[in-house]
Amino acid sequence: MTTTARLLGTRPRKSSPWISRLAVVADRLVAEYGVPTLGNFRDPVKEIFYILLSAKTTDAQYRKTHRNLWNAFPKLSDLANASIRDIRSCIKSGGLAGKRAPQIRRTARALVAAGGSLPARFLKSLDTQGAFDFLRDLPGMGPKSALCVLMYSLGVDAFPVDVNVQRIAARMGAMPPGLKHYQAQRFLADLAPEGRSRELHIGLVVHGRTICLPRRPKCGSCSLVDLCRRGRKQGVANER
Repeated sequence: MTTTARLLGTRPRKSSPWISRLAVVADRLVAEYGVPTLGNFRDPVKEIFYILLSAKTTDAQYRKTHRNLWNAFPKLSDLANASIRDIRSCIKSGGLAGKRAPQIRRTARALVAAGGSLPARFLKSLDTQGAFDFLRDLPGMGPKSALCVLMYSLGVDAFPVDVNVQRIAARMGAMPPGLKHYQAQRFLADLAPEGRSRELHIGLVVHGRTICLPRRPKCGSCSLVDLCRRGRKQGVANER
């Protein structure tokens, strides 16, 4: 059972051929894209707010709002004591500011209450389950978001499933189409090859943004097409 499956409490499944196939997918994606940072942070505190601001907005927008937030409130204690109006004002360009501003302040206060002046050290001191549970208790932090913080900032072999990962996995045939996001996260929890969650996740995100697009995927340019059910149905794999 993988770390992600243990954290999510999913039932053990029989071995799937997709574990070895996704290892091949990871090899190809690393060869094609490397393992870029995607703007994420090694500091788990900054990463928490980066992930909170990334939901339902574009990459450029949430990078900008994250910069705005830390420029306006360089200390976590400043953010914890800020007014909702001031927080909302500095993140409004990213959308959903009315919902996010209270979540951000509550998150800042929770981190200060738990970790004092060294919240990053506090988070790093927790074991994997403890860190996951703490993150899940933060406002607006679902399982995928918590797994992102674990993976990007705390060195955990966790496998978050975002919209790109879900779309590609369904098209390839690794999971049934039409699952809700939380179902997809649980379904794929056991399939990421051990020790390769980060490079597989990042590769699929980049691939989903550049090749396997929501509309009009560029199957003719896809390095994974021979492993993909959709590509085989369209005959692209044979053409290549």
